[in-house]
Amino acid sequence: MKKILFVLPLFLILLAACDPIVDGCSPDPNIDSKDLKFEVVAKSQGNNNLTIVPSPARYVKVYDAATNAKIAEGTMPMYQAMPPARTFSVYVTAINPDGSVVKSEPVSIQLTNFTDIPKIIDDVFGDGKGGYIDKTWVWNTEASDGVWGNGGYLGNTGPGWWIVSAAGIDEQAVAKGLPNDGLNGWMTLGLSGVTTSRGETGTVTATPDIKQEGWDVGTLIFKGTIPLLGIQPNQGNARQYEYHILKITDTELRLCAPEPGAGAWGTAWFWNFKKK
Repeated sequence: MKKILFVLPLFLILLAACDPIVDGCSPDPNIDSKDLKFEVVAKSQGNNNLTIVPSPARYVKVYDAATNAKIAEGTMPMYQAMPPARTFSVYVTAINPDGSVVKSEPVSIQLTNFTDIPKIIDDVFGDGKGGYIDKTWVWNTEASDGVWGNGGYLGNTGPGWWIVSAAGIDEQAVAKGLPNDGLNGWMTLGLSGVTTSRGETGTVTATPDIKQEGWDVGTLIFKGTIPLLGIQPNQGNARQYEYHILKITDTELRLCAPEPGAGAWGTAWFWNFKKK
């Protein structure tokens, strides 16, 4: 009886090393990295809609080899790459039953044509002719509701309560510790990245995710940097990286970010930009 009690805990420990439901580990025997193979299958030659097919079949996590960012996971995960045309490389990882992680060698594919792209991508980055360009944005000094300020979340579409005009934006930029974000500030957004008048660089992603039908049209997510005065003044000037896109045209960009926990008509901040 003592032997049974001794063996059972060891068996339970082995089972607990990797839970397929929680960790996505494989029920197959352990493998080495050299045995972890996969194929990247495009919807058509050079297309951006990709399916990752592991061999042998197992749960994998897929990473962009250039950035090491996780982009998909599953037993046959799918991923839609965004422009521009380029050589795109990915690698995968898998978890063995003993909990060890194995990493594959990268696999590359040429991306030459792009389909099923969300409209918001074309709206933010498109040149109107099917291509993509970098666009430089500055404060919209012509906006009737100022360039920056706060208002009601999910209600206002620009500063509605405390409104900062073009004449006051320099003072605010200096006070917030971002002097280069004043009236002469600028930011250039493109699929290849972001540059700003404060000398910072980063990346930006546009998605079709909306908060309220008829109010916003998509989402902008920054990494590594922020737009002009992209902060939360009532939160210790904390940097804000995610924004609702309220309006995007060839000449105008309006953004909004709520304060933490804000509901309808709670406090939100608004940014009014125009194309330089």
